[in-house]
Amino acid sequence: MKIAIFGVGGFIGSNLVEHLVEEGVHEVVGMDVTNSKLAGIEGANFKYIEGNVGSDVTTAEELTEWADAVVDLIAYANPSIYVEAPLDVVQLNFFENMKILDYCLKYQTRLIQYSTSEVYGKRTRDEEYVEDSSDLVMGPVTKQRWIYAASKQLLERIIHGHGLRGDLDYSVIRPFNFVGPRFDYLVPAGAKGGPRVFSHFVSALITGGPIHLVDGGGQHRCFTHIKDASEAFSTILEHPAAHNQIFNIGNPDTNITMRGLAEMMGGIYTELTGKAPSNEIIEISGEDFYGKGYEDMDRVPPNVDKLRALGWTPKRDLDNIFREAIAFYLEPERHASIV
Repeated sequence: MKIAIFGVGGFIGSNLVEHLVEEGVHEVVGMDVTNSKLAGIEGANFKYIEGNVGSDVTTAEELTEWADAVVDLIAYANPSIYVEAPLDVVQLNFFENMKILDYCLKYQTRLIQYSTSEVYGKRTRDEEYVEDSSDLVMGPVTKQRWIYAASKQLLERIIHGHGLRGDLDYSVIRPFNFVGPRFDYLVPAGAKGGPRVFSHFVSALITGGPIHLVDGGGQHRCFTHIKDASEAFSTILEHPAAHNQIFNIGNPDTNITMRGLAEMMGGIYTELTGKAPSNEIIEISGEDFYGKGYEDMDRVPPNVDKLRALGWTPKRDLDNIFREAIAFYLEPERHASIV
């Protein structure tokens, strides 16, 4: 199968390419504005093209025409950007993604659209998130943090509408907190905002800076090993029952609070380095950490019965997920990525 990946240079894209190169079954071409995370990933079945979907429209359209399946990973996935630049978020996460959708409609190319678990929004009852039945509940407009989830949700609804009309073959993926090598970037000691929780915590452990617990750290999250996520992608790509469906990719057995995660990561850090963390734990409000317009939410585990029915199940537990990711960033050459 010929696969075009837009946004290939990011965390999910680079790990997905590594997985597909190892499989050696499909021909893969990836497009992005940077390829730094792709360093060391080489294979006869993979080609990288430097480009921006927004400006290099001819290349993007030609890739879509060439491909049997398009994988769309283009997105801002950073809470600070949601708060500071909501219009930039909707421009990239919705309008630029709509261009890819239009190309797929034009050339009748299958679309595998990566969305987000944040489309579920605020927790309304203590039940698992189920793709085809759970309500999607956003916060108020004055909390512009929701612009990311709202953009992704509208994109999903348009894709689903085309599926109902019969002019689009699609699969939508809702990731639940993928973690692994090449995740985001490290930050200086005490930095606020920026990347997601793992990057902040591992940066603090490496630099000795404070560990910030946003709004007390009582929020729940479920984490997914990036290798489990890449294997789930292959299941969705190849299984005939995965067409015109929405899938959670997550691990319900990894549910943990952010305070519990900080403690667990500290323990793993001690085991790997032989040194006990010296970090100060600081509780901070979401607005003080990310900026005005931020709102957090609790989470309940994802239901992954639809994917299990296709033969996939997550294999890696919490310790394995974070031990491998922390070890990756403990390598001295990774410290150069602190920005």
